Amino acid sequence: MAVSKYALLLLAVLTMIAGCERQRLVVMASFYTSLEGRTEGQRLNALKAARALNKAIIPPKGTFSFNQRVGSWTRERGFVRAPVSFGGVLVPSWGGGVCQVATALYNAALLAGLKVTERHPHAVAPSYVPLGMDAAVAFGVADLRLQNPFPFPVQIECTVVSNQLRCHLLGWMTPAQEKEYRRWRFMLRREQLSGQRVRLWRWHFHDGKLVRRERCHESSYWQPSP
Repeated sequence: MAVSKYALLLLAVLTMIAGCERQRLVVMASFYTSLEGRTEGQRLNALKAARALNKAIIPPKGTFSFNQRVGSWTRERGFVRAPVSFGGVLVPSWGGGVCQVATALYNAALLAGLKVTERHPHAVAPSYVPLGMDAAVAFGVADLRLQNPFPFPVQIECTVVSNQLRCHLLGWMTPAQEKEYRRWRFMLRREQLSGQRVRLWRWHFHDGKLVRRERCHESSYWQPSP
């Protein structure tokens, strides 16, 4: 007996729905930074950026722009002036503190195995992350862009808890995808080239064996005045 095209279409839809139901959120990577010692304005701006970033989805093989998701950090959108380093001198600027959120996402993305297609270092290294692991953003000038190389969506969770800025990346995976992903592990290593020059590497492990050393970025910073 011939099967109608409508029956085949219904079967395909039901199969897809069943597959979706089998997906679950799996923690891929987390990165925390401290807000201890940050000004009230920096904390407020970081909190607003984290809320804008929270629950964002990067589709399979899709790309993500930090600036596009968070938007401009202007007074009209509730951001305030807060200290930003320009040439080693702290000056008040709109959105001071947003870079700390970009930095947390940058490191979580590297640890999760995502591809970083755009990243910029600060002129002077910030104190809230080890040298060479920061990500500076400036709306319309410098962005943090990511690409999801996996066959499943990746969800960003970014929150502020007490004095901690927490960024988690989670994958919507089927059991088979989770089993394959857990065979991989990613670690970051810093290579000190000089006093203010650092090269960041990502080591790829598969089934516990180091299979690739990936050069991520090289960063040079101005030496702040004593």
